[in-house]
Amino acid sequence: MTTLITFLFFTALVGLLTRLMTRQDDRRTTTGYFLAGRTLTGGFIAGSLLLTNLSTEQLVGLNGQAFTEGIAVMA
Repeated sequence: MTTLITFLFFTALVGLLTRLMTRQDDRRTTTGYFLAGRTLTGGFIAGSLLLTNLSTEQLVGLNGQAFTEGIAVMA
């Protein structure tokens, strides 16, 4: 029961903080909604694309296979 209460508390806290931090954003236009008002740099965009596509297969499986068979499996 304590785990559930803690989970709900922190989920609500993250939601509240997110709302407070983004309440001034203009999300009525496509520029404001999709591109964060054009304030994101290439590093943030590339990092988000990279990190959302990583999985256990890339982190463990391909690295182990590259060690045993050579780095060519990564390509």
